[in-house]
Amino acid sequence: MTRARALSPPGNQPRSVPRRPGPTPDGDLAPAPELAEVLTGLSRQNSVYRRTIAVCDQLADTALKGVDPADLTHVFADLVGKRIVLMDPAFRVRTDAGGDETLPDLSWDRSDPSVDRLLHALQAQRRPLRVPSVPGSSLAQGCLVTPIVIGEDTLGYLLVLEEGEDAHPDDVDLLTATYAATLFALTLAHERTSTELGLRYLRTVVDALVSGHFLDAEDAREKARSLGLADSAGFRVCVLRRPGEGLLEAADNGVDSILTTLTRRLPEAMVTVRDFGVIAIVPEQVREPEGAAEADLSDSVQAWPRIWTDLGLDPHVTGGLSERLQRPELAPVGLSQAEQAVDLGLRLGRGGQLIDYHKLGIYRLLLRIGDIRQLWGFADEILGPLISYDAAHGGELVTTLSVYLRNQSSPKQTARALRVHANTIAYRARRIETITGLDLDHPDDRLLAQVAVTILESQISHDGS
Repeated sequence: MTRARALSPPGNQPRSVPRRPGPTPDGDLAPAPELAEVLTGLSRQNSVYRRTIAVCDQLADTALKGVDPADLTHVFADLVGKRIVLMDPAFRVRTDAGGDETLPDLSWDRSDPSVDRLLHALQAQRRPLRVPSVPGSSLAQGCLVTPIVIGEDTLGYLLVLEEGEDAHPDDVDLLTATYAATLFALTLAHERTSTELGLRYLRTVVDALVSGHFLDAEDAREKARSLGLADSAGFRVCVLRRPGEGLLEAADNGVDSILTTLTRRLPEAMVTVRDFGVIAIVPEQVREPEGAAEADLSDSVQAWPRIWTDLGLDPHVTGGLSERLQRPELAPVGLSQAEQAVDLGLRLGRGGQLIDYHKLGIYRLLLRIGDIRQLWGFADEILGPLISYDAAHGGELVTTLSVYLRNQSSPKQTARALRVHANTIAYRARRIETITGLDLDHPDDRLLAQVAVTILESQISHDGS
């Protein structure tokens, strides 16, 4: 019996049948090359994801402990084994950790065209970018740059640096840096919120002190301690104001620029903001000698002009500075002095300068007129040592000074009025200068003495009546 042959359909060629995997020497089936390649890729991806998840889990655990950005940077560097750099929104290095300690510090110069293009790209795209090394430029070291963003706000940038000539950021770097940027965003946002709350609290305390909103001296001292001001530390109150009738608005960057400058150049200053400007309590840097009855103010007085110059504020900002105060409960007095100094400075055409209340001299009377106690305090400040000397020695130096000034500082006319020899007047004038520290040949000192004598004599007349 003849077996019929199977015929292929007309016009069709026999189809090739895929080769079945043959058995391996161990008896297992060997995968086809295409399948083996797919399995290898899946295995590689699985390894990448496992490594990424391990790093991210540990980094998340660290972030949840409330560490600061610097600590989080160190942990991230340890986990990935590379150098990590955290930069602020202005592309300044904030902190770095890990990697090869022999590598040069990262320094990006915006005047370098390659750096400028990169920074513009980061600001525009707001996504991770692989940056190749550009020999001879500020980008001599390649890196992976990931923006740290919340909404539309960029809080900084996270860099994973290459450390070898053939090193390139891999998929693990990209995935972990992207995830890490989210954790850094939360950490930086928490830091910013905490800082803002802290500043708000400090400003409230400063405002309470200078406004006199405290129960008693002890309450004032407690508030000062919360500002970090020691009980024995002297301080001054400084008022910063722009000229004109308008308020100093934060919207025009007037307040913001002043606060930024104070924070950068005078970090020990504790500030608050009012409609008219900025108020700062500034601890004095002068150290009091052991056993001294009073602090040596000379260094402090000489230091403030340098401080004002170093601040480099807007030339339209005028500063008023109080006298050195020793007790926190005197902060309202300091505010009054600083405000009066600014007012007088603007009236005298000294806008844009620092007006030291302690140096106003005779002009302080223009601010104190009508307050008898303050007028008497001024006279006592100028002539107190002379009054004490006369009381102790039965002298007549105050009377001599009064007659001397009324006679245009002429020893002969003064001698004639007092019926003594001119040499006696010359001797007394030298004693007056030695005791008071006045220079009777200097017009300003003579004016100080004249006003003080007038206040003293008017007070004596008032008491006598």
